Amino acid sequence: MALFSNGIPRWLVLLIALAACCAIPPDLLAHGPNLCIWRDVFHLDACPACGTTRALVAFFHGNFAQALAFNRNVVITAPGLVSLLTLDLLKLSKRYLQKSLRGVPSTSDLRTPA
Repeated sequence: MALFSNGIPRWLVLLIALAACCAIPPDLLAHGPNLCIWRDVFHLDACPACGTTRALVAFFHGNFAQALAFNRNVVITAPGLVSLLTLDLLKLSKRYLQKSLRGVPSTSDLRTPA
């Protein structure tokens, strides 16, 4: 949360993350090393988040079967990220629309007295 409280907007972070997921080829991450800290520290076979990055990249490239094979949580995380970004962008556009309409006269101001 500290990242967002310092003035970096969440929509920008989400947009960059989703753009990276769309730009990185899935094959680049499919055979990479496993960097899970939880797995190493707690000697787990796999943690619930293992493979999430690979799953998101595969998902946003349309490889749904491969995404589910990497991590089944992608069914929740991918739509969640997209919906968060959509909500943030809608709020942002609503804010800018309200700011731009403050200087525009209302329809009642445009009526001529009879």
